[in-house]
Amino acid sequence: MVVCSYCDDEVDVPFKCKFCSDTFCSEHRLPENHECVGLDKYKEEAQADNKVVYEPFQASNKKESSDLLSGFLQAVTKSYSLLIIFICFVVFLLQATIPGFTEYLWLSPELGEILSRPWTFITSIFLHGNGWHLFVNMLVLFFFGGELERRIGSKKFLEIFLVTGIAGNIGFTLFSYVTADFIPAVGASGAIFGVFATLAIIAPEIRVLIWFVFPLKIRQALVIFGLWDLFLLPRGGPVANSAHLAGLAIGLVYGYRLKK
Repeated sequence: MVVCSYCDDEVDVPFKCKFCSDTFCSEHRLPENHECVGLDKYKEEAQADNKVVYEPFQASNKKESSDLLSGFLQAVTKSYSLLIIFICFVVFLLQATIPGFTEYLWLSPELGEILSRPWTFITSIFLHGNGWHLFVNMLVLFFFGGELERRIGSKKFLEIFLVTGIAGNIGFTLFSYVTADFIPAVGASGAIFGVFATLAIIAPEIRVLIWFVFPLKIRQALVIFGLWDLFLLPRGGPVANSAHLAGLAIGLVYGYRLKK
């Protein structure tokens, strides 16, 4: 087990400082959070060589709309989690304005529909049933998806999001045949459960607020969510609990693989 050089806490996923080469926990991974002597030395050497180490940003009173758009697009394209959120909002607008758009891209679990439209295993991930459904999913993805992406990289994050999302849809389809209930499905919940489960395994030190009130460790929150979905699974309803559980299961597999 690796120990943080600053606080001596044991960490599962250590961060290595590029200035002093020591390893730290997520809380002390930034140079300014562990009183980095390597950074101070780097600044001194840079000043001796007349190099610019830091130049404060000078805000302009007038901001061109093109600059704002450029900055927004740059931020979105550099972060897959933000890009997914942006795509989901755009898709939701298309759902609201184009008749038949949702029906063409949602996942219908009947065999004939799956064979004729296999792409719906992916496209349905980016659809949402209503504004609240979209808001909750994107809020969770913004916080936990962004954190997972920072820890494992954008490409691996995108892989986990898509694979667990598809796994959630497969689990939903199989359970539909068990219950003979073939209601179409939309939403990124399976993928988000996969992202949350992966993060819970590789970063157990993270704490979350359940319903923004009750503080819990992320693994405890994951257990509560999983048990709640298991409780609701045989009762049916508008929530695809089977997709949640399937995405969660694959997320756990990813988490343990990354941790090793």
